[in-house]
Amino acid sequence: MWNRQQVKEQAKQIMKRNYWKMFVVALIAGILSGDYVTVIQTVQDFAPDVVLPSMFSSILSFLSMGSIVGYLFSIFIGNVIVVGKSRYFIKNHDVNPELGEIFSGFKGNYLNVVKIMFLMNLKILLWLFLFIVPGFIKAYEYSMIPYLLAENPNLSADEAFSLSKQMTTGQKMDLFVLDLSFLGWIILGLICCGIGILFVLPYPEATNAEVYLILKESVKKDECATDIQSD
Repeated sequence: MWNRQQVKEQAKQIMKRNYWKMFVVALIAGILSGDYVTVIQTVQDFAPDVVLPSMFSSILSFLSMGSIVGYLFSIFIGNVIVVGKSRYFIKNHDVNPELGEIFSGFKGNYLNVVKIMFLMNLKILLWLFLFIVPGFIKAYEYSMIPYLLAENPNLSADEAFSLSKQMTTGQKMDLFVLDLSFLGWIILGLICCGIGILFVLPYPEATNAEVYLILKESVKKDECATDIQSD
């Protein structure tokens, strides 16, 4: 199927070709989606003298608000940015996509993307409230949904959840271990005055996109094999 060394090596090769553009996409998308608010705050804690661009500082303050405005921003903009970021890294496997790909979620079936991403986050949150471990399991089960929507924003919610479940069946532990394998890089980034962690961002993003592409092809092969057997 796939292994950590395989996908991480492929990600490294892609980074050699296109690192700085990937860095900008991961950073901008991460801040706009709120994914890296904690990261940026950690950087500022470790290195208070680091001055962020005023735009990033403003967005950081906005997304840090525990208000209805912040939650609405996450639902209607942040989650859509996550899908656009996923599309960028999928396309980055073969070509050098434009930075504007991170906003591609607004061009397709926007409301459908908003709805499915909201349902995904809601389900994960509810599972985490009920049971911590099953919540993490569900998070990995739904982890392919942003990539699926990036390629097909017209998927129904049932199709998106079903396909993601199918792709991650038997893969969740491997995905968890893959995430753990980046822990050393994260710690190293924190040691480097905290700012170093920002430069690690493209690595897991590119790696996860490679995993998605492999799992997608695997599901296609399984479906073809099933069709042949049924005939």
